[in-house]
Amino acid sequence: MIERIETSVPLWWAVMSAPALAALGAATGRRGLLTAGIGASALATAVFDDIARSPIVPGANDNLTAVAALVAIAERLRARPPAGLRVLLVSCGAEEVLQGGIHAFARRHFPALDRDRTWFLNLETIGSPKLIMLEGEGPVVMEDYHDRSFRDLVCRAAEVAGAPLRRGLRSRTSTDSVIPSRAGYPIATLVSMNRYKALSNYHQMTDTPDNVDYRTVLHAVTVTEAVARELAANPWIGW
Repeated sequence: MIERIETSVPLWWAVMSAPALAALGAATGRRGLLTAGIGASALATAVFDDIARSPIVPGANDNLTAVAALVAIAERLRARPPAGLRVLLVSCGAEEVLQGGIHAFARRHFPALDRDRTWFLNLETIGSPKLIMLEGEGPVVMEDYHDRSFRDLVCRAAEVAGAPLRRGLRSRTSTDSVIPSRAGYPIATLVSMNRYKALSNYHQMTDTPDNVDYRTVLHAVTVTEAVARELAANPWIGW
């Protein structure tokens, strides 16, 4: 069953349905709906309060793996710069508070970035056993990323480079990718998953460097470098 499902479970639907039930019950005078909504809202509040009081997790997979990948990519591109291609290595914080970092980057830099000559490749939690590429995301409404042709290019580059990459999956959680995508930039998102199609040690105290699959991190670095060199070798892409 897990293998057949290509879109993750919409967990936020359950959270959002609680206040919706309370509002519907209040509007219609149906005490059952009102009681269920209030009870579910109280449960959700308790869960989020427990999260707020919990210790901060180490965050090795989510998302120090991408930080390590940026350093490795910088070293590779410094040793062999791709001619004719400007590469920006951007590390945005505040993703957990509704993409605060990428919003700030967008306000400052999007006006100077040509949509026909700019591509985004987002690395998000790349230390689980299998590297995958998302087709889209949406906690409430699913949105495929802008410009499928760029995702096709990423897959071709991965195949040529010999890096295993699975595509076709969509996420019900949100990443920084949604901001460039809605602005009209071609974008692809590399993430990783375990055998249950979940992020390994996600938001757990076990998210330590010892539990990172470094082969997957290396594959992500290889794919990213291959994409950069493909774009540099084909300057007409996007014209």
